[in-house]
Amino acid sequence: MQIGTSKFNKLQVWHEGPPPDPARKSLRRFLRYVYPYMGLITGATFCGVLKFIMPSTMALSVKYLTDRLAGDKLSAAHATRSDAVANVLDRYTAWMTHQLPASWHIEGQWGTFNVLMVTLAVLYAIWGVSLYFRSYLSQLAGHRVILDLRTDLYQHITRMGHSFFQTRQSGGIVSRLMSDIALAQNFVGSAMTNIWMDLATCIFYFYVLFSMDLPLALASLIVFPFYILSMRTLGVRSKKSSRAVQEAMEEFSGDVQERVSGFHVVKAFAAEQREARSFFGNARQLFHLTMQNVKTTALANTIVQWLTQMATLGLIWFGGYRLYLGYTSPGTVVAFIMLVRELYMPINRISEMNTILHNSLAAIERVFEVFDIHPDVREKPNAIRLTRLQGRMTFENVSFAYPLGEGVAIDGAPAATDAASPRMVLHGISLDIQPGEIIALVGPSGAGKTTIVQLVPRFFDPSGGRVLIDGIDLRDVNLRSLRSQIGMVAQETLLFSGTARDNLLYGRPDATEEELIAASRAARVHDFLAELPDGYDTLLGERGAKLSGGQKQRVAIARAFLCNPRILILDEATSALDSESEQLIQDALARLMKNRTNIVIAHRLSTILNADRIVVLDQGRVLDVGNHVELLARGGLYARLYHTQFRTAKAG
Repeated sequence: MQIGTSKFNKLQVWHEGPPPDPARKSLRRFLRYVYPYMGLITGATFCGVLKFIMPSTMALSVKYLTDRLAGDKLSAAHATRSDAVANVLDRYTAWMTHQLPASWHIEGQWGTFNVLMVTLAVLYAIWGVSLYFRSYLSQLAGHRVILDLRTDLYQHITRMGHSFFQTRQSGGIVSRLMSDIALAQNFVGSAMTNIWMDLATCIFYFYVLFSMDLPLALASLIVFPFYILSMRTLGVRSKKSSRAVQEAMEEFSGDVQERVSGFHVVKAFAAEQREARSFFGNARQLFHLTMQNVKTTALANTIVQWLTQMATLGLIWFGGYRLYLGYTSPGTVVAFIMLVRELYMPINRISEMNTILHNSLAAIERVFEVFDIHPDVREKPNAIRLTRLQGRMTFENVSFAYPLGEGVAIDGAPAATDAASPRMVLHGISLDIQPGEIIALVGPSGAGKTTIVQLVPRFFDPSGGRVLIDGIDLRDVNLRSLRSQIGMVAQETLLFSGTARDNLLYGRPDATEEELIAASRAARVHDFLAELPDGYDTLLGERGAKLSGGQKQRVAIARAFLCNPRILILDEATSALDSESEQLIQDALARLMKNRTNIVIAHRLSTILNADRIVVLDQGRVLDVGNHVELLARGGLYARLYHTQFRTAKAG
């Protein structure tokens, strides 16, 4: 496994002009999801500003108490001359003199002290409320954005064609849907609230500091350029390492999911130790990539913290010097030390946010990469909505090559095609299937049987020719109206981890209990389902693990027939059944296939002897068409396949 190589970036994109910045484009698209919740973000930002500004009242009160109430005349005179904040507090206490009872003795120092303490208590009560709403509103906005984005991405993925899922690991797709979007959520909390909150906080503290003592304020900012330099230098490195970790996690998750779902194969070949070594090797590579990102983040945080301490130390040194010369007051120096610590907190957060922001932007890019992948099968805007089908299927000179993958289009430009031509699977298939007819497709493996039936529900579009249903080109019809009238039972049965009832009703959730039981009886599943601990409401486990292969296939048959489709496709529908179960199913199929157009794929030719017509395929071409007796008499490929199976069965 190649850790750190995105499987979503293998397609070249051709476009005219300079390439657009993918990060900026993805960010603009992400902000469209954020815009409806700007009210919540604004509220969170306002509460955040209160959260980080209000602690300054403590430092300002300490300065006021030190210089005005407990200081000497020199300190008070200096404070009066240079401190706008102290003057504001003077006016505030004077105003409070006329608002409070005489018993407070506001005109005295002790009364002023009491007023300040009560005011601080009220302000910190407001501060506590702002703490709650700062966290709640930002989280609410973030989770709503992610809910919308994740829902849209899931719906986009479900519209992808079969080639999308055939060329990508399911775990990798889930990683984009879950992990990457979760990282993108940090952008709402960090960039959309913290950056404005911290900038407003910094502006406030700058104003207060510069109003108190200009030289001290300038000295406190001497390390600021080094902050900017470290953020710019380490930010680019952080984004690259973060993207590498996310891509590695995607592929690692895909591999782990494959191994867990295929545990029976691992155990059957006694490959536990080999898989454990492979897991450790891949996990170690992911570990190394993660630690590279951790090193970058730790280095950035270390530099920021060290610069903060150096700024404080320099301020104490320079403040002591100015205090010694009588250029400032003790309260000013103490307040500066307290306020500068508060000032560098938002600056530190901006630095830390730089790393979070780059991680989020990398995740946002990866999410919108999936949005930029367009399905190879698309429905026309004016697609025809089919009513009840007659069931006639026509293949007109159909050729087909499996697509190399869904193309990526940027700004309307078509995706590039691979230089290597894809291998053709079907060559000039022409076939007319009448309503109610049973058509069997036979031939060796790789002859194109499954490919033909995948064209019927339009999982793929033919590379050449066309497929018609009741005389209408499938490319002109509404996909939902088409697929709702097609029932499929594949060779590999897939059941979901819900109850037996959930699986049976999957194609038709509104079916009545009577219809459910009737379909179950017809498919010979009612008896064994009724014997389960909770009957139809028994949980079947992942992929129907609690049922045997034959039972799962019979449940799939019942699920298909409950939909009452006009066209029925059976791809080795009885391959997992024993002889007794197969006979039961064949009897059920004989009744349920009446008045439907049926396409049957079967390797066991004994199951299709009564088909109206048998289409013999080899290497993507039709070799012969006829019923069982006619094909045997011609002595072609069908006869050879039949006699080979007959001799094998007789020898067995």
